[in-house]
Amino acid sequence: MVTIEEVPTRRERKKHQTRQALEQAALRLFAEQGYERTTVEDIADAADVAVRTFFRYFSSKQAVLFGDVVTDRVTRLRTELAARPETEDPVESIRIVSDQLDFSDPEDEAEILARLDLMRKQPSMIGRYLELVNEMRLTMVEFVAQRSGTDPARDMYPLLVAGASAAAWDTSLTLWAASGGQLSLRELRRDAFAALSAGLPPPPAARRR
Repeated sequence: MVTIEEVPTRRERKKHQTRQALEQAALRLFAEQGYERTTVEDIADAADVAVRTFFRYFSSKQAVLFGDVVTDRVTRLRTELAARPETEDPVESIRIVSDQLDFSDPEDEAEILARLDLMRKQPSMIGRYLELVNEMRLTMVEFVAQRSGTDPARDMYPLLVAGASAAAWDTSLTLWAASGGQLSLRELRRDAFAALSAGLPPPPAARRR
């Protein structure tokens, strides 16, 4: 149930609409005329906003490629993991939450495919994508360490679990994108998690800190 405090204000809705308009305009222009030939001015004009408005939402042309639809998943990952039962195996928690973060509709899927295709054509964008994968990995390190009572400064376990989980997420996304979205992202990821779960050792006894 949505409380009064959770209902977005008119200002918040307007900001969200403007951000979406900029993202959609950028993706369309990147596809139509190429990333290099598209300027910030082009994007702002297509979204019917001033250039200064663009820079209120994005620091650069590259930053617009990885908008809310991507970066929001790091925040949701942290929130959903924290809500999992404390007695649940950390790897199982990550697998379940990964399913919960799947794209909700065909439009979301189409946007992600378009972003990944642009990234493939424009290698300079890969750096930001890898930063996002690392943000997810660090979120999982923190979660696994807390749930297993281990210390990532001294124990391999949370680092191994988070690193393998992030790799499973990235690998399944890569294969899904390579198929043009024809393969099931969820099934690919579940296969990847099954493979890593079979090889991971149990967590070490918790250390005193």
